[in-house]
Amino acid sequence: MEKYNIGQEILKEVKAKYPSVTAFAKDLCKSSSATYEIFGKTSLDTDLLLKVSKLLDRDFFREFSEKCLNGEVAVEDKDMTENHINCLLPEDELHVFTYDKHEMVLEEYFLLPRKKPLVAFCGWKDREEEIKLTCVIGENIFGKGMVRSLRVDSNNLADLEAQIPILTSIPQKAFVILYRGRGLDNGYDYVILLTEKLLAASGKHVVLICSNRNWVSITNDKAVYSSNVEPTFDTWKDRIFACVLDNSQNDFVYNRELYYAIKGCGYIDAISCCLGLGTSGIDEEKVKQLIAEAKEKLSTFKDTIIKEDEERERHLISSLVVRPEDKKFERYMSKDSVSIWIDISKATGTILDWQGSFKSMIFGDDPWYSDAPM
Repeated sequence: MEKYNIGQEILKEVKAKYPSVTAFAKDLCKSSSATYEIFGKTSLDTDLLLKVSKLLDRDFFREFSEKCLNGEVAVEDKDMTENHINCLLPEDELHVFTYDKHEMVLEEYFLLPRKKPLVAFCGWKDREEEIKLTCVIGENIFGKGMVRSLRVDSNNLADLEAQIPILTSIPQKAFVILYRGRGLDNGYDYVILLTEKLLAASGKHVVLICSNRNWVSITNDKAVYSSNVEPTFDTWKDRIFACVLDNSQNDFVYNRELYYAIKGCGYIDAISCCLGLGTSGIDEEKVKQLIAEAKEKLSTFKDTIIKEDEERERHLISSLVVRPEDKKFERYMSKDSVSIWIDISKATGTILDWQGSFKSMIFGDDPWYSDAPM
């Protein structure tokens, strides 16, 4: 069983309740770098733990004492303490951050020791906003004027390479590069290679901002998903930190899940497969696991109670709401591809029924089912 690590538990709460580590650090009256050190600790002094508990409205004293008594507390790891903790940029998967988390992930990259460049994918229209935000965050950490912004496209990449010896000697501590190309064929490989060279030569943080364009189309009556991001991640994931900074409309997540729904391999399709026929073949644990995973990974996910009485609740589970401009894709999807309702017992939490089940078809004239969304 994994040991209780109080620093990581505090970080989880900060991620859930604060827009950024800087905002939490301000309330804690500490610097951002000192606050990140807390996340790598397995124990804290009582005064600090009390303040953290009050700010986050969670009783870490009780949790920590209970885990100590049961021998479940993690032992201090020197390497973890020295290198802090890599919590937002997992190297084995492409992480997609919602709009309210951009500041936190950029902070982490600048605050922690890095041996790789960060490649941040964002919407084509959002690139200028993201480079400004990245520079502001970097200057909050390194000081005014200590972040150098650069803009390049496929036509002047050779100029950037020629400037590397000069860039390594300037006093700035971080570089933010906005690449205005459109995909791998236009230079993602080349520009990423240059960011690696710049980081290796200068020892400074390097953030590369690229377009995350992704879209769904129908070709020869089949759904086609096109994206700049996934091919780049698959090629370079061992040599870069990569993430998607999705916009406030969650366009990246929406387009990807829309494609999965059309192909019949989205979250709602997976949930439907685990529900079986009627209530006899339901794999409840798997259904709950999939719903929890969808809530975590899909910023477009919704779980709405649309009907209830003393015994049960009807939840409308949706992986996304198809936008008006994408209604043309609906004829390629089954009715259970993007949403489904599930009746859950209030007393036991068990699944009683779901959309289109054998039971609901038999009792279709029951008032509880008469207005069920189908």
